Amino acid sequence: MTSTKLTGLLLATTFLAVGQTAAAEEVTIYSWREQEIPLWQYISDNNLIDGVTINFVRLNSDDYDTKLRIDLQSGGPDIFQGRAGAAWLASFIDAGVIAPLEGVDLSNMAPAAMTAAMGADGQVYGVPFAIQMESIIYNKGVFEANGIAVPTNMAELTAAADALAAAGVTPMSFGARSGWWLNQVVGEVMTAGMVDDATAQGLIDGTVCFTDPAFVATLQAVADWQAAGYMNPSPMADDYGAMRTAVALGEAAMMIDGVWSSGPTSPMYEIDPGLEMGFMPVPGDNGKVYAFGDGTYLANAASDKADAVAAVMAFTATREFAELFVAQVGELPAYGAEYTVEDARLNMVAGMIADNSAAPTPFFAYALNAGEPSYGQLVADGYQALLSGGSSAEEVAASIQAGLNSWNYVGAANCQ
Repeated sequence: MTSTKLTGLLLATTFLAVGQTAAAEEVTIYSWREQEIPLWQYISDNNLIDGVTINFVRLNSDDYDTKLRIDLQSGGPDIFQGRAGAAWLASFIDAGVIAPLEGVDLSNMAPAAMTAAMGADGQVYGVPFAIQMESIIYNKGVFEANGIAVPTNMAELTAAADALAAAGVTPMSFGARSGWWLNQVVGEVMTAGMVDDATAQGLIDGTVCFTDPAFVATLQAVADWQAAGYMNPSPMADDYGAMRTAVALGEAAMMIDGVWSSGPTSPMYEIDPGLEMGFMPVPGDNGKVYAFGDGTYLANAASDKADAVAAVMAFTATREFAELFVAQVGELPAYGAEYTVEDARLNMVAGMIADNSAAPTPFFAYALNAGEPSYGQLVADGYQALLSGGSSAEEVAASIQAGLNSWNYVGAANCQ
């Protein structure tokens, strides 16, 4: 296996460490990320942070924010993972739960990942932990069995979908019951593939309106896939898990999803241990994948274990942690300096991010998500209206624009 150096890239489950020393102080970490359980188990078991053991508490993703906020009212965890972007961080900053990060060397973190940890005031509040890529993910075995080459433009994607449908395979699996997936994944991947970066940046800046034909086309493409029978019959009845199951079983060939679904702890391998997945952008005129810094480790300002918390936070910004993150989680860390990756899948993903990812990230843009209803909520609601047949692409775009205008977002004056 080759070793590649990368530079500049961008239900609760708990465990207690073994091999603890009498003087070790226990730090509790809250997370929604099941894939990090083996990482923190390894760190704690091997005493990699001097004088500290880890109590890693994994909460259900759908309930994470609610459970976290409730527990913080009575002390809560010492460290918790936060979702990316200033809009999510704002309420924790306002409440004094988190403070600007001090004493941690972030000079080796990937610059593009730092926005995940940055508040609206421009200050950094935590340590970003991963770089994610979202794209079309396809079942390589299904493609091969049906003689499908990876499409490089929308016409080829249509031809591939026709061939798959004729063979009795659902071309594209959609789990539209999961609203978070519609706005964070589908909306962003469609935009990265079909809307040029300058126009997408204009949507964020307010110089381009969401009724622009380029944005409407992203919605229309999804509506067209559904109308043509390229999608599972009842996408609004299927959730994220059902979508991934269909692709793992080979009942469907493609889905729009994040690279995390291809990691070693993915439940898709429980269905098919031999599953091989490939990645491609929506092959529109922009033809890019979507990449972003995926959240941060945040220190609870009220923790009475300040020294131990500081030690853990500092460790998450090191090369040692980055390489453990690759080995144990199977994802790209937010570390931006040189580190070693011995995983061909991750090397390929790193190359796609470095060479062909869209720069604008509307879902995480504070300008679009500082008020209510946020862009994220409007996109989720809009796609669900589209897929249930309640609204056309033009009507969904107009609804997104009107929702943003309702709280006078940055483009309101330009997009009445």
